[in-house]
Amino acid sequence: MTASGDAARGPTAGDVETSTALVGAPNTGKSVLFGRLTPEYVEVSNYPGTTVETTAAPLGSTRLIDTPGVHGISSFSEEERVTRRIVLRADAVVNVVDATQLDRDLFVTLQLLDMGVPTVVALNMMDEVEAEGLEIDADALERSLGVPVVPTVAVTGAGVDELRDRLPEASAPESTPVASYYGALPDGIDASRAEKTLLVEGDEPTARRVGARDLAADGGAAPLAAVGEREAVYRERRTRVRSIVETVERGSRRRLGERLGGLLMRPVTGVPIALALLFAVFYVMGVLVAQRVVDYAETVLFGRYYAPAVEAAVADLLPASGWARPVEFLLVNDSLGLLTVTVRYTLGVLLPLVVAFYLVIGTLEDAGVLPRLAVVTDRGLDRIGLNGRAVVPLIVGVGCVTMAVVSTRVVGSRRERLITTALLGLAIPCSAQIGVVAGLLAELGPVWWIGYLTLLLGVLGTVGVVLDRTLPGRQDALIEQLPRLRVPRPTNVARKTANRAGAFLREAAPLFGVTAAAVSTLDYLGALDAIVGALRPLTAALGLPASFGEVLVLGLIRRDFAAAGMTDLQLTASQTFVGLVVVTLFVPCILTMAMVLRERDARSAILVWVGSWVTAFVVGGAVSAALGVIT
Repeated sequence: MTASGDAARGPTAGDVETSTALVGAPNTGKSVLFGRLTPEYVEVSNYPGTTVETTAAPLGSTRLIDTPGVHGISSFSEEERVTRRIVLRADAVVNVVDATQLDRDLFVTLQLLDMGVPTVVALNMMDEVEAEGLEIDADALERSLGVPVVPTVAVTGAGVDELRDRLPEASAPESTPVASYYGALPDGIDASRAEKTLLVEGDEPTARRVGARDLAADGGAAPLAAVGEREAVYRERRTRVRSIVETVERGSRRRLGERLGGLLMRPVTGVPIALALLFAVFYVMGVLVAQRVVDYAETVLFGRYYAPAVEAAVADLLPASGWARPVEFLLVNDSLGLLTVTVRYTLGVLLPLVVAFYLVIGTLEDAGVLPRLAVVTDRGLDRIGLNGRAVVPLIVGVGCVTMAVVSTRVVGSRRERLITTALLGLAIPCSAQIGVVAGLLAELGPVWWIGYLTLLLGVLGTVGVVLDRTLPGRQDALIEQLPRLRVPRPTNVARKTANRAGAFLREAAPLFGVTAAAVSTLDYLGALDAIVGALRPLTAALGLPASFGEVLVLGLIRRDFAAAGMTDLQLTASQTFVGLVVVTLFVPCILTMAMVLRERDARSAILVWVGSWVTAFVVGGAVSAALGVIT
C-alpha cells in the first residue's frame, strides 16, 4: 500500500480474505514483533519513518500488515496517511504499546477503540518497565480498555505465543465518549463509525471520501476543523489516558536515561556531543572503512590475488582474436571489467561500506541517539531547505557519497530527499577524493585550503537555497518523538545489518553491473575518447590543458581517479585550484549515479547529472576568471 491518494474503502487486487494491521507509535518494537509473529523479517528501526513502506506477511488465516510508526490515525503526515488507509480496510488491529510510555501510546489505542476497530493490545517492552522501576497491572489495563491486553517483550519473544493465540479475541467497545460528538456532523452522511470519528477530528481526506465536502469550504482544512471537534475530542481522550495510567501504573521511574538525553538536547552540552558523535561516524565510515579496509581489499585481496587470477583464466578460455576480443574487453578491462573491476567495486568497496553504514546507523537507532542528532542540527540545516534528519547523509557523504545517497531514506519528504541527494552529488567530496585533494592543496599552502573549503560551503548553501525555493512543495518541519536512550542490543543490530546489507546488495549489484557493462561498451567503441574531444573547448575556457578532459572522464568512473589524474599534469597553482574545484563539483562517480537512479528516479538522476556538469563548469569558469584578474 502507498500513501498516494485516498481510495474508497474495500478490498484491492491481491488482498486476501482478512487482514490485520500492526499499529503503534515509533520506537515501540512494532517491527520486531512483526518479525516474531510472521515468517518474514522486516527491518527494525529506532528512528521514526524507517518503515514507511509497509510490509505484509501471512499470519495463520489472515495477512499481517506492518504500518509506519504514528502518534495518531489522521492525515498530518505521510506515515499517518498510510496507516489511516490500512486501518480503515483492516479487519482487526494489533496495537503495539510501549509499556514505559503509556501516557503517550494509549492515545492511539483509545483512538482505535473510538473508531470501533477490533483491537488486541500488545503491551511491549515489559522488561524495560522493570528496569525503570515501574510496575504495570496488565489485567487492570485490560479491564479499563475493554479489549485483550498481552504483555510482551518482542526482542526475546516473551508473550508472542499468547498474543498470537488471542488475536481472534480482537474487539472494541460498543460505544465510547467520542460518540457524543457525532451530532455535530451534517445529516445524511453515509459513514462508518471509524469515518465519523475521523470527521469530528477534522480529517479532510475522510470528508472528501464520504462526500462531506460542505465541511471543507474551498478545499481548506480550517473550516472542517471548526465544524469538527478535534481539540475537544483530543482533550477528552488525553483525560481518559491520564485516568487509565493513574490506575494501572505504579512505582517511581529511574531517570538516568532522561538525564543523559537532556545533556544532548541542551545547546551548551549537546552541540559538542553531537559534533563528537558526527566525527565518530565520519571516522568509522571515512577513515577506518572507506580508506583502510577498502584500500586493503582493493590493493591486496582483489588487486594482488583476485584480478590476476581472473585475467589469466579468461585469457586461457578465450581465443586471442576475432569475436573473443570484445568479450574479453567487457569482462576484464581496466576501467570497469565485469569480472575484475566491477566485482572489486561491489565486494571490495561497496560491501564493506554497506555493512559499516548499517552497523553505525543501527547502533545509533537502537541507542535512541539518531533523533536527538536531528534535533540538535535542525536549525542550521533549515537554512538550506532541510531539517535535522539530513545531517546523517551529509556526514556519511564525506565518507562515501554512494552510501550517503542510500541513507537519504531517513530524510523526511521526497522533496527533501531530492535536495539532499543533489547536494551530496554536487558539493560533498568523498573520503577517497579528499585524500588526493588534500595532498595537492598541501603543496599550495593554507590559503588555498581555506579558499577551497569556503567555496564548497558557498556552493552547498547557494544550491540548497535555490532548490528550496524552486522545487514544488514545502519543507517538512522536524517533528521527532525522542525515544529513551538505551544500550543497543548487539544481536538486534547484527540482524538488522545482515538483512539490510543483503537486500541492498541484491538490488544494487545487478544495477551496477549493467551500468558498468554499458560504460565498457562505450569505451570499446571509442565513445569515451569522443567525450574527451568534446570537452576540449570547455577545458580551454577554464584555462586548463586539453588533457584535463581525460581527468574528467576518469571522474565519471570514480571521483578519486579524477583527482589522482591531476597529479600527472603540469599545472600552475591557479590551474590546480581550478581543476580541484571542477573535479569536486563534477558528476558523481558511476556507482553513486547508479544509486541515485535506484533510490530516486530517472528524472532526479538527470537533474543531478546535468546540474553538476553546469555547476562545475560555471563555478570553475568564474574562479578561473577571478584568479586570472588577481594574478
